[in-house]
Amino acid sequence: MKNILLIILMLAFQLGQGITFNMGGVMSVGWILALGYTCLFLFKSPLFKIKEFQYISKLYLLLILFQILAEFMAGNTFNNGIKGVAINVVSYTSFFFLLNLFIKDPKLIVWTFVGSILRIIIFGKESESTAEEALAGEDATFLKFYLGPIIIYFMLILSVFFQKKTFTYIFMYTGLFFIVAGARSLGLITFLIGAFIWFVRFKKKNVTVVLKKYALIFVAIFYGLYCIYASNVMNGTITAGNNTQLTNSDNPYNPLEIIKYSRTDTWVAVNAFIDKPLWGHGSWATDPGFKYHMMIAELKKGDFNINNVTNLIPGHSVIFGKGAYSGIFVMFLTILIIYFFVKRAFLLQNNDSVYIFILMYCMYSLIWNSLFSPVGHLRDSFPLYFAFIYVCWLNNRTQFIQRQVEE
Repeated sequence: MKNILLIILMLAFQLGQGITFNMGGVMSVGWILALGYTCLFLFKSPLFKIKEFQYISKLYLLLILFQILAEFMAGNTFNNGIKGVAINVVSYTSFFFLLNLFIKDPKLIVWTFVGSILRIIIFGKESESTAEEALAGEDATFLKFYLGPIIIYFMLILSVFFQKKTFTYIFMYTGLFFIVAGARSLGLITFLIGAFIWFVRFKKKNVTVVLKKYALIFVAIFYGLYCIYASNVMNGTITAGNNTQLTNSDNPYNPLEIIKYSRTDTWVAVNAFIDKPLWGHGSWATDPGFKYHMMIAELKKGDFNINNVTNLIPGHSVIFGKGAYSGIFVMFLTILIIYFFVKRAFLLQNNDSVYIFILMYCMYSLIWNSLFSPVGHLRDSFPLYFAFIYVCWLNNRTQFIQRQVEE
């Protein structure tokens, strides 16, 4: 009965994120559930006996306080400021809610992805952040934000039950297919999951050591594959995806060019941060004279059309978007929170478990979205990554202590 209740809570949270309403800003039933749970159980939670949890909670508290200060100092409107602060509050409450469920039963991660698949099928989007990316003009929209996530979530569910070498090949081949079909970031993440788990699980290699020892060789191999991809795009063999990013570039064989053209919002967010580094422009700040949108048009070598853009400052990066909107203190605290979880996920790469595919997916997605996805990911996808990485870390540490005691 207890497990059924946990499954119901997890599915309610995942599906509830698809049921949104306006409350000064977009809110969802899932976030309200997490907020209510946190209000009821946070202050008597035994998690506060763990110093690491105290540390991450203090970082979140500072993030919220500095966000409030930044909105005030930037002269932001009350409504926009509240929406900016709410992202941080929802992020923490969702993290706390999911962490408590995973501590009770890590297998709930399977139901997490079941809920995510159902949410996409029913509501047609994964989260508000993916909807924002699609509206911002992302290409291969159906594959990136609908079909691709469904496929990768289904594969992650299966990864808990299938431990054979063949499954790593399926991930690698699927990743290559996604890249060629236009979902390059999702494809790269999927390919890396399969490749590194093949090293850990079947070659019994320490990934950290392998990366340090063969880093240059890996770079050379990936660059060679990129050149093959770019060559096939230029000669018209590969036509899927936004290939104008390469055909319009000055040097299509420079991998940074593909980031420059596909993630211009990130480059622009850096410039917006430099313009107001201390307190930022404010959440949902208006783009003055469409300065930053014209900068995007210039980077893409296209014509600026005022009818095709919003009047808000673009910021396609959790880290640099936070800097652009809320200044250096908020950006620094955001980096510390992300680093806390990335570091632990990196250290767990060499511990083969039934959840290794999911752990690596969380780590690679966390890194990529921190750099190249909208700020809303801190509220939408990051709590899941944070909670699952941390429960894996806690379980691994417990097992280590038990082994020490037994010896």
